[in-house]
Amino acid sequence: MAVIFTPAAFVLAVVTWRRPQNPPETGSIADLSPRLLPVSSFSAAWAGVHPTIRLKSAQRSGSKDEDAQETAPLYIKRVIDQELNDRLTKARQRGQGFVLLIGNSSAGKTRSAYEAVVSIFPDWNVFLPSSAEDLHWLTRQQVKKPTIVWLDELQRFLPGGGSSGIGKETFLALWSKRKPVIFLATIWPNRYQHYLSPPERPEGYAAQRKDRIVGTLHIAERIYVEDSFTASELAAARALAKKDYRIKVALQDSHYGVTQVLAGAPELVASWQHADSYSKAVITAAVDVRRLGIEGSLTPALLKRAAGVYLNDEEIARASADWFENVVSYCIQRNRGATSVLIPQPGDKYGSAASYELADYITSYGARVRENEPVPVELWDILAEQIHDPIDLQQLASAADVRDVRRYAEPMYRRSLALGNAESGFWLGLMLHDQGRKKEAVEALRQATNMGSKDATEALPITPPPSRRLKCCDASSRQGKALPHYDVRLTIARLLDDEGRWDEAEQEYLQAIAEKRKYAAFYYALRLEERGNVSEALDWYLRAIDAGGAAGSEHACRLLVKDGRFAEAGAIYEAAMSTGDERAPDWWTRILVKADRLDEALALAKSSGSYHQIGKALALADRVDEALAVYKEQIDRGDIWAHYYSAELLESRNRYEEAFPHWIESLPLGPYFSGHAIARQFARIGDLELALTLHRYYFAKGGQVQPVVAFDLDGSVGQDVPPCAQY
Repeated sequence: MAVIFTPAAFVLAVVTWRRPQNPPETGSIADLSPRLLPVSSFSAAWAGVHPTIRLKSAQRSGSKDEDAQETAPLYIKRVIDQELNDRLTKARQRGQGFVLLIGNSSAGKTRSAYEAVVSIFPDWNVFLPSSAEDLHWLTRQQVKKPTIVWLDELQRFLPGGGSSGIGKETFLALWSKRKPVIFLATIWPNRYQHYLSPPERPEGYAAQRKDRIVGTLHIAERIYVEDSFTASELAAARALAKKDYRIKVALQDSHYGVTQVLAGAPELVASWQHADSYSKAVITAAVDVRRLGIEGSLTPALLKRAAGVYLNDEEIARASADWFENVVSYCIQRNRGATSVLIPQPGDKYGSAASYELADYITSYGARVRENEPVPVELWDILAEQIHDPIDLQQLASAADVRDVRRYAEPMYRRSLALGNAESGFWLGLMLHDQGRKKEAVEALRQATNMGSKDATEALPITPPPSRRLKCCDASSRQGKALPHYDVRLTIARLLDDEGRWDEAEQEYLQAIAEKRKYAAFYYALRLEERGNVSEALDWYLRAIDAGGAAGSEHACRLLVKDGRFAEAGAIYEAAMSTGDERAPDWWTRILVKADRLDEALALAKSSGSYHQIGKALALADRVDEALAVYKEQIDRGDIWAHYYSAELLESRNRYEEAFPHWIESLPLGPYFSGHAIARQFARIGDLELALTLHRYYFAKGGQVQPVVAFDLDGSVGQDVPPCAQY
């Protein structure tokens, strides 16, 4: 009994118990529960290989086996096979390795990886984790047998998906086991590139989060899997076509690759492109939801609401009572037996669907064809209302933050945090810190820390008093450690300056610059400017730009224009634009207005095609009535957002009575915008009871309660309310 109930035996018993007797049914979504099984029991369905097309009997000429189409097609050898097998064989000899296959959906990367595993590792185990937590669990176990860790769709295990994710330390922990462990992963190219160069924040722990992901990806041996076949691969396919009629049919398609045809890709795309307007609207909505990185299932309520964004008024008016049921019936039809555009997920009883998954190929294909299409504003509102999963809310908030649609980001981060997702508190804290709202940032980080977020805990060293933080930094520096939130030397420099020890701080800044630390020259320039050394600060801003950093561009341009060196400032702005600085038009507009170059600012705003940019430029020049006239023109065209912008501008000028009707008109935008503003108006005029009632109502709807008490009863705004930064 003592032997049977050892911890290791118990864990093995639990894992074995969780493993079903049979692999997933062909065409179903892979079960994401963690599994540990011998490679001899590892099927293509478990691996996540796409189900293949089924053909009618008339197309199966020459086939002797009527059941052949129930199995995966014969494997067509790929040019990457030799490289993949060599790397896995060497990894087996070393007892460790990490091989990453990068390719689009239906390119064949998962099938190639599967064939390599069953060929090279027949006597090993394979571990199929469902999340990063499963891998963290595995690091704490005693690995009894050589193991392949199968990471299909690697992005599910990297930081940012609601958990801290895996890093190099996870790999090292498993490689330190007595038995060999090899990681084999797949990922789409666009996701891989996103992790290598995501939109950067100017500073902070988010940059280290990016570095952690990049560091993890860089330890992988990367193999790229192309969509199209080479001449030798086509020759191999033709030879196998004599035995497998599905390959023969796939070779006849001149528009798609062989693997895409076998996975039913042409039919999936045709189902979208040639659908009626209602089905096309639902599929397009699903594609755009996936473009935002939301991985959760698509509920009928969400799809039905979102589809309206992509229908015109006449289509909405002519829709039949059962239009959505007809769309679902169309979208769940399997194309040639392979898969359908929407894959139903089981409900409470047989024959019911609680939600739907979008086919992988349409997700990947849709992301490419709609890459440059803006996400409709109305879709953000619907998602804010319909998404309730805390992880999806975090991802949606992150997508809004990245796209500078931050009016959605904050309330969604807060909702996710309220639903128990501590990581949202971490990201909310970073966003607030970047906006200069340090007190609120600290509160969010502390809340996330209390809920168990390791990342938030590591980010909190920015919060103690300078003297205490300085002591912590000095100790970390002597021990050779790096602080989690900032570069340790730069942190020490800023803390010394905060303590009034400028001479010591300057030495730390200069040492950091000599060591070519990121942002060192920029932060040194900021401190110099704060101390009144403007010319010296400008010199260091320019040096920071020359070193490849975009952070100093705005500050350098501002000082150059102030010094009358407009041509030099213009050149820096153009350089910032050429490097993809999305914020450059905003700060350049502000600089132009302050330099009394309103005509140029307006020309820049008009070139953006955004009436709001024109309104902001006029407002910055204190030409409020002209800005309101711009918004009025859009109001007359039925643009609700123009009401919102008008109300925001009027309120920023303390013209509350004029703002109020615009807040009322913009109520359809939801409580995150107009609803709370109306409640604030009642607080200003002293009707706190009504204001609190409104706030509680919106909070019950999922909105963030705003600080009513921040407004004094005489109508003045309390210190806790941040000023309207846009004006």
